Amino acid sequence: MEYYGKSTNKAIGTIELFHRDANDYFTNTGLLRLDLASDYEKESIIEDILNLIISDTYELFECDKIATKAISTAIERIQALRNCAFISTDKCLIGGDGTEYDSYYVLER
Repeated sequence: MEYYGKSTNKAIGTIELFHRDANDYFTNTGLLRLDLASDYEKESIIEDILNLIISDTYELFECDKIATKAISTAIERIQALRNCAFISTDKCLIGGDGTEYDSYYVLER
């Protein structure tokens, strides 16, 4: 899904959201990938997008939590996540090949 800026009506990024079942903490999770052009990596924009997504995710994706990645240098993204009640977790997402991925924020139902 592409997200369009209000004033430009041009795509500013992409959103991917899917249900994840696995043998780790991130099972039964709506896993959110939000890729924005750097000009739009702003707290208010990210918060607007999250507010559009969160309310329907649990039902649409039959999950009990939503998770998304935010690296420590993504200050505005992290603040937007916190504003929407996401919390940082020290749990790692385990890839199919056993690789551990960190820096996730989670919102539980």
